[in-house]
Amino acid sequence: MNKINVLNSTLQPIVSLKRQYWLFTKQPRNVGLLLVFLLAGVYGLYQGFVFKKKQITTIEAFKTDKLSKLSKSVKGFDADTTKPEGKAAFEDVSDIRSSSWSINLPTHKTPISTAIFIIGQADIFPYYYTIKLESFFMQLFKQGEIANPLRSLAGHFDVSFWLIFLLPLLIIILTFNALSAELDNGNWRLINSQGISAKAWLLSKFRFVGLLLEILVSVVFVGGIAVNYFYFHQAPTVNDFLFFVGTHLYLILWLSALYFINSLGKTTSTNALYSGIFWTISCLVLPTLVTMLIEKTVKVDNTAISRMSRRPQGSKFENDSFGIATLKQLGEAHPQYKNASMNPQNPYFKYAIYTAFHELMDDSNSVAVKKYYAAIETRQQLTNASCFINPAAAVDGLFSGLAQNDAFANHQFVWQTKDLHAKYHAIFLPVLFSEGKLTKQNYLDLPKFPTQNAASFSLILFLNYVFLVLAAGLLYGFGNRKLGQLMS
Repeated sequence: MNKINVLNSTLQPIVSLKRQYWLFTKQPRNVGLLLVFLLAGVYGLYQGFVFKKKQITTIEAFKTDKLSKLSKSVKGFDADTTKPEGKAAFEDVSDIRSSSWSINLPTHKTPISTAIFIIGQADIFPYYYTIKLESFFMQLFKQGEIANPLRSLAGHFDVSFWLIFLLPLLIIILTFNALSAELDNGNWRLINSQGISAKAWLLSKFRFVGLLLEILVSVVFVGGIAVNYFYFHQAPTVNDFLFFVGTHLYLILWLSALYFINSLGKTTSTNALYSGIFWTISCLVLPTLVTMLIEKTVKVDNTAISRMSRRPQGSKFENDSFGIATLKQLGEAHPQYKNASMNPQNPYFKYAIYTAFHELMDDSNSVAVKKYYAAIETRQQLTNASCFINPAAAVDGLFSGLAQNDAFANHQFVWQTKDLHAKYHAIFLPVLFSEGKLTKQNYLDLPKFPTQNAASFSLILFLNYVFLVLAAGLLYGFGNRKLGQLMS
């Protein structure tokens, strides 16, 4: 009998989920497959937990070490200066030359709750800095940089990788032959004889698979929320909610795509071919091509900032004329230092020149750094905005942003750190340029780093979520239209 006639049915009774469950469990390998994918999701969550735990443990040890050393130094003001060791301790803490080398202010980027689901670029960007009085950018770029907007695709097996690249495979495995398998094994005659249409059958099948996905995602998501709450003492946030919503929209897009492929009425082998090609293009080819195009379109000159990590040296710092000119230049750029002592006999003169040079060096490099960061952020923004042709990498980028593990969040952390460096200078440099001694109050006034997270919601996030809804709706609509043509 002709396949079109076989598919035709005027009645469309609802196919129960119970029936689909019976058909699913009838083949034990289906249950095994589901367990394998669940374990993969749990493993991805474990990977996120391990990395997040490492970050927090490292940050706490780092803060404790730096702050305890600073506290120990401050005790030098209370030392007994009648004794040699007490006098040495007092000199070390009050002399700006020695103290500026011993003071290391800690700054850190504590991972937020959503970070347990996606590592993003967090393992490449530094998440803590040791801040000294010298050039901020010189300290910063010793750490290195990255200009590639790809994230999970680079190989992180975390929850995001599981959601974006692996769960679509599960959808393909469970649905690519949702209709053709019944035709191939002869079951469709019995199903169709009960007045069940192809559309009703496909909808019941895809609802059931959607329910299975919901269970998998919910187990992993609730597990992550529980770990955050009970282990890291972090309550759920709006970022977690947006991550959960984005996950569902992305998976619905994939369900709609497979629904459309099934609606074409092709054979099982053809459906498998179409599905495999669609996954390969969506998850591998397009992300690579789009990233290559973005890299060629938006140039990032890594060599432009390489010189910033080099410590300035040379005989010029021994030249009094160079020193006086440098201090005058600093006074012009920063009027608060225009009365800096320019006496070459001043024991702090050479160090004042060196520090002033570092301050001016940061000023001159600031424009280059902003331009460099802007290019990296543009690359990332283009990747995130390419959802209409590149959904996998775009959603991955959006998830990295929600987890605060992308370039935007890192750069915000850098500028917050620079702000702390400027406050540090505002306390210590006036003392240096006035030939004074540090006091205990100077140390008590040292700034403490305030962690501030980037905004969770953005226009690009909203537009991408809207696109996912529209794309899923269009694929579902086209699928229904094809089924209508198939049944006519």
